[in-house]
Amino acid sequence: MRGADYHGPMTTLIPFDGMTPDLKSGRALVIHAGETWYDAILAGRFDFFPKMAEAISLPAYVVRAERGASGRILGMGRHLNVVIGPRTPIGPGIWHAHPGYLRGFWYLDPMGVNMQSSLVEALFDPAAIDPEKARWFWNGVTGWHLKRNLSKFPQAERVEGGLPPAKTVVFLQEIERFSRPVHWVDSLTMLRAATASGQTYVKFHPAQGAAMRDAVLALAQDLPQLEISTASVHDLVAACEVVVTQNSAAGFEALLQKKPVITCARSDYHHATLQARSAADLADALQTAADQLRGFAYDRFLYWFLGQHLLEPGKEGFAERLRARVGV
Repeated sequence: MRGADYHGPMTTLIPFDGMTPDLKSGRALVIHAGETWYDAILAGRFDFFPKMAEAISLPAYVVRAERGASGRILGMGRHLNVVIGPRTPIGPGIWHAHPGYLRGFWYLDPMGVNMQSSLVEALFDPAAIDPEKARWFWNGVTGWHLKRNLSKFPQAERVEGGLPPAKTVVFLQEIERFSRPVHWVDSLTMLRAATASGQTYVKFHPAQGAAMRDAVLALAQDLPQLEISTASVHDLVAACEVVVTQNSAAGFEALLQKKPVITCARSDYHHATLQARSAADLADALQTAADQLRGFAYDRFLYWFLGQHLLEPGKEGFAERLRARVGV
């Protein structure tokens, strides 16, 4: 993502090593980092956090979210707490940070990120969006990402002349293993429905587990219209008529090419997709998605979602927008 391996001016991020005066009686920015985020943030891999600390002008600490001290600090109620990782506490002064679906954009949300963000319940009103600002933003974002073949994960080189056309592309995830299911249609059901409508590409998630890989490989043996592909997500989107996913970032990336997307799970970009809550819904949506989403204001949605609700640490105005967001 843009912002990785950050080497610019850096406000000191202090590893938590016990309760200091700043934390006991003062006010601080505390980053509660779960899993591998703790080491990555202190190594300076992301510009979001030092730039946040610089903008807010508070002592900035990084604490492991798994430690008891993290919970105690959250409970104090006076610090500016930023959480990144699997924990999702909600309360006054708590914000959730995470890279967005496109490089360079970050969530800073009071409810959570991705399928847990406040955007799930937000209302998108295209009539309320300035069309000129939206078009300018759209041209910049789509031009930057598509021309450079950028995605959340490294992609294969673009294929000159493009891939053979297909009816559908399905982007898989490792979503069925969630302890609290958020998907409505499982991966194999998505693939069976897609292939019933015509030639279908399927791309595994980079973190795809062996069990799902084996199941899809077995299914492909029985469904000649199903082709497993390692091509760039952008080539696959360009080659298909309809995109199917649960709530993958690849589905969001498909919006950059104005392709109709069907989401089969809770998603915070559902405003720009058709939602399928059952196999029957999905079968219907595969036939009607192109007509139902024809004329959708993709440029205004992208500006609303990314430009108005996410933050860009690499752009001018980041500090002002961040301070306005957190109220300091």
